[in-house]
Amino acid sequence: MAASYAVLVGVSDYDERIGLSDLRGPANDVRLLRDVFETRGDFDIRILADGVDGGIDPSRENILAALDDVVERSEPGDFVYLHFSGHGTQQGDLNGDESDGMDEVFLPRDTARAEPGTTVIPNAIVDEEFGERVLAMRTKGVDVWFVLDSCHSGSGLRAGSPRIATRFVDPAALGVSLPAATTAVASPLIDAAGDENLPGKYLAFYAAQSSEVAREIQIDEADPDSWYGLFSSRLAARLQTGANQSYRQLFQALLGDLDDSAIPGAARLQTPLWEGNLIDAPVFGGGDVIGVRQFAVDGARIRAGKLQGLRDNTVVALVADAAAAADDILGYAQLRQTGAQSATFVAVNGSCVASVAKACDELGPTPANARFARIVAQPLDDRIRIAPPQDLETGEVLPADHPLYAALTTAVATSNADQATNIVLEPDSSVLSAVMDDALWFGARLAIGDSPVGLAWRPGDGPLDQLLLRIVKAEQVAEMLGSVAGTQSVLFPSPVEFEVKQLASDASQLNQNTPTDLVAECMAALGSAAPVPDFGTGAQLKQCDYLVFEARGVVQGPARDVNRVYIDSQFCVSAEYQRIEGIARPALIGEPMTVCSDCPEASGFVQKAGAERMFFVVTEAEDNREALNLEGAIDNCATPGTPTRSGAAQSVSGFLSGLSERDATRGGMGNIGISKIWVEQYNWDVLPRSAALANFGQN
Repeated sequence: MAASYAVLVGVSDYDERIGLSDLRGPANDVRLLRDVFETRGDFDIRILADGVDGGIDPSRENILAALDDVVERSEPGDFVYLHFSGHGTQQGDLNGDESDGMDEVFLPRDTARAEPGTTVIPNAIVDEEFGERVLAMRTKGVDVWFVLDSCHSGSGLRAGSPRIATRFVDPAALGVSLPAATTAVASPLIDAAGDENLPGKYLAFYAAQSSEVAREIQIDEADPDSWYGLFSSRLAARLQTGANQSYRQLFQALLGDLDDSAIPGAARLQTPLWEGNLIDAPVFGGGDVIGVRQFAVDGARIRAGKLQGLRDNTVVALVADAAAAADDILGYAQLRQTGAQSATFVAVNGSCVASVAKACDELGPTPANARFARIVAQPLDDRIRIAPPQDLETGEVLPADHPLYAALTTAVATSNADQATNIVLEPDSSVLSAVMDDALWFGARLAIGDSPVGLAWRPGDGPLDQLLLRIVKAEQVAEMLGSVAGTQSVLFPSPVEFEVKQLASDASQLNQNTPTDLVAECMAALGSAAPVPDFGTGAQLKQCDYLVFEARGVVQGPARDVNRVYIDSQFCVSAEYQRIEGIARPALIGEPMTVCSDCPEASGFVQKAGAERMFFVVTEAEDNREALNLEGAIDNCATPGTPTRSGAAQSVSGFLSGLSERDATRGGMGNIGISKIWVEQYNWDVLPRSAALANFGQN
């Protein structure tokens, strides 16, 4: 019978006297992975880590001895997992096999400082030393998975946050001077093991590219000991679910996890790499179908927490066995007191709606025979946060008794009472507000150049609470769709690809002031328009720019419903629908758009510059069911008297709210499985006329 081995190495305690700072995450990394392999029960686990019960000293001698022992004991058909968390760096290449003249090295606990005049770091483990041992295993017919969570190349990046630390050591700190050529891409640490013709297969996951540093982060600000390797913790969290998946699906999921908004921004500046010929094999030889996310239960606690992306008020289904059928549910529970690795839970009714703002009523004791918890729904935060208004010229927050601040406070209270909204005024919100030119301005950006941008309200424009309701509806749509954008396609590539084509208007044909005839202006400006290659998010658009939106099927199969959802700078939401069948040719998604920063309305010209968002939503069309067509169902700025698809509004509302269940059993939206939904998002700015002319040298 084939055997499985796991060698887990974590080095935290270095000799600071030689310039090596201690790390706080490797010991926790090893504990997490030990729990993963102990839960499986079929792994021979070797632990070399300081600060971990049962671990031995992670010295050079002990690490290499452990690897040599596995080489000796493993047999054809066995599986070996190797994990290394600690500092990494570079030193001089001794055998001339590195294109950049440097060896990549892992630093054990007993690393010493290089002697003057040498480029060799005493006791460091060189890339070839790992590669030789992996090669020996593969030659015997052993499959090897090698994971490295340390830096093995140089970078000028720094963490920039007290909750982030790097796992890179400047070689100069250890007495090694790097030649200028070492800015080249570094070789992977197990290059020597990469022969495709060997009987054993291999796979390597590297925590960061050679131009980046690997990071460790503090998961829970309230817990000073909750430091983990960013990559290791996400990997352990994925493995802990027990979901059947391929290594490629696992890696792609990790890429999505590392772009999680909960991670401090600077920490997300690392991009993992993989290499090897095991990439499309099932993880640990399991099935190749994505399963449910579930975690072990211990009494009234779940062995998962913020590391696994959970938070208070998450709803879970309790089952007695890991292989229980989907409908074999003992009861439901809701998480409380969610920490880094665990959370308590209480029994709730199965109809409990997961909400950030309000917990469900507790029913009583949870089932005594519950052994696993399956995620049913992540809590939906229905709060719309608006920052208190600031003076746009000074940047100072206005006093609460300022007339426009007072008007906003009153309108928020009215909207929350009459419209059942949940608007809160608090700093650092995604919707900003400011006062300039006797108006309240709202937007993700409040100024471009010297011009205020966004949605403006002045006393006399009508009820402010109605304007706030428009903002609420727009932000709810953006929150729902944005929560899926870039995540579902990670595991299930979208069957439809999109292209946004931009014709840039000729700025020399734009008037210095708003013209009386915008049609004539745009005809002149587009007469000599130039196509813009590679349109992407973050574009800056100007008056009369022309956008065309196309979609093309890239995977044969059923028809797809495609909706283009547009949220403009005025928080107006509109949708346009197209059915995509086959892969023969692209189709237009909605009408082309001419950008308008100075737009005619009944009251005259209105500036509509500012931040805008567009979402492309793809769903599988199902036989004998109405298409998911969002046109008229989510519009919030329709002209009074314009007919709307009110019959579709309820189903669309259910569709959108169901997106909060994307981490559940992948089927939580009625007849639409979450695995059959893809969202792609674009963000851009529409420049006010003055900024556009200045940017393009016309004033």
